[in-house]
Amino acid sequence: MKKIIYFLMSWTFIGLGLAFVPNSKPQYLRIDKTQKVYTVAASCGSCQFDMPGEECLLAIKLDNKKYYVEGPNINDYGGSHSKNGFCKVVRKAQVQGKIVDNKFVATYFKLLPL
Repeated sequence: MKKIIYFLMSWTFIGLGLAFVPNSKPQYLRIDKTQKVYTVAASCGSCQFDMPGEECLLAIKLDNKKYYVEGPNINDYGGSHSKNGFCKVVRKAQVQGKIVDNKFVATYFKLLPL
């Protein structure tokens, strides 16, 4: 009887754990085919783009202007201080979004291969 109770309890906890796994992509991974896609330089704002601030944050260069990015995190695409991380190299990305309060609010962000 104890084995049956333990078995049922374990499957209950597994089921509850799976219930909290998100089943949709984050907003910045969905492309809107009605909006223009920009190819930009993406990197760490403070390490590579000499932007104000001490914290390593994702930034883009769009039309020769630099903007911090809201939405994706700098570590969503690997470690920021790894060999090809945003703090070490400037990468190309495809983005969609708009500029709000001097920040780029990304609705789509796709890092392009090196």
